[in-house]
Amino acid sequence: MISRMIMAALALTVSAGVAMADWKPEKPVTVIVPYPPGGVTDLAVRAVAADLEPVLGQKVVVVNQPGANGSVGTQAVLDAPKDGYTWLSGGVRDIGTYKIMGMIDTTFDDWHPFIIASMSSVLSVNPDTGIGSVEDFIARVKSDGDKLLIATAGPNSSGGQGLAAIATAADIDPKQIVYDGGNPAILATVSGEAQATTQLALEQAEMIRAGRLTPLAAIGTTEIKLGDLSIPPITAQLPNLPPAENFVGIYLPDGVPQEVLDMLESVWTETLSGSDALQQLCTSRGCGVKPVAGDEAMKSADPAIAAAAWGLYDRGDAKMSPEELGITRP
Repeated sequence: MISRMIMAALALTVSAGVAMADWKPEKPVTVIVPYPPGGVTDLAVRAVAADLEPVLGQKVVVVNQPGANGSVGTQAVLDAPKDGYTWLSGGVRDIGTYKIMGMIDTTFDDWHPFIIASMSSVLSVNPDTGIGSVEDFIARVKSDGDKLLIATAGPNSSGGQGLAAIATAADIDPKQIVYDGGNPAILATVSGEAQATTQLALEQAEMIRAGRLTPLAAIGTTEIKLGDLSIPPITAQLPNLPPAENFVGIYLPDGVPQEVLDMLESVWTETLSGSDALQQLCTSRGCGVKPVAGDEAMKSADPAIAAAAWGLYDRGDAKMSPEELGITRP
C-alpha cells in the first residue's frame, strides 16, 4: 500500500513537471526595455523575440520605457501583475546596482535571469578630437579634462562603469556627461556635443564602421571583432583594469508562477543557441552569444555585479555599502 502511494506521488510529481514545462501563455508577452530604441538591450531583445514567439505560441511585444537610467522601466515591471506576462530586459550590472545607487528598492536576487549575450565596452572618440590612442586620451584628460566630455548612459551603465574602470586604472578624473540610454550617448558623441564615449561595442558598431567614431580600445582583456575590424584590449596600456564585462538578458520578478520559469528554463538555451538573428547581431557588433538561465545565469552575473557594486562604492557614487546587501568584495 505504501509503495503504491509513493509511486502514485512520484507519478503526480513527474506529470506536474511535464505540465509546467509545457506551460504556454494565453496572450502576448510584453518585454519592457527601460531605455530608448537603438541601444544594446533594445537590439538584443528584438533579435531574439522572433525566435521566442514560436516556442511561446504568442507574440512578444517589445516596449521601450526609458527614464532615470533604466529605473523607470524596471519599476514598471515590479509594479505589474506577477502573472508571467510582463518581463524586464537590461544588463545585469544595471539591475544589480539600482539599490546601492539609491534609485529603486530592488536587488538582483529579486529576479530570475535569462541571459542572452555577453557585452564589452569600447573607448571611442569623435574623429575631430584628433585623439588617436589610449595614451593620447589619458594625456588629454589630464591636460584639458573639463573640455573633454565623455558620454555614457549613467554611472551604473556599462558605459559609466567602463569609464570608471579606466579612471581607476589610469588615475585620471574624466568628466562624464549622462544621457538617457546608450544610443543617445553615442549620437551625442557623433554630433560633437560630447567628445568621447565608453558605451558597448554593440551600440557603437555602426558608427565605428561609418567612420563617425574612432575606436581606441576594447575596455577589457580581450579584443573585440566587428566583422573584419579588430579592436585591441585596453589592458595593453592599463594592465590593472578592473573587470568591466556585462551581460544583457531578460528577467522575471519574484512572484511569477513557477510554471512560467520552468517553461522558459527548459527552452532558453536551446532556442537562443540556434538563433541566426542573435548570431548575426553578435558577429557584426562585437558581443558574445551566451544563452544561459537559472543557476548558470546567476554564476555569470554575480562576479560582474560585485565588480560594479564595489567599484561604485569605492568611487563614492553609491548610497550604501554593497556589503549591506550581501555582495562580497571581489
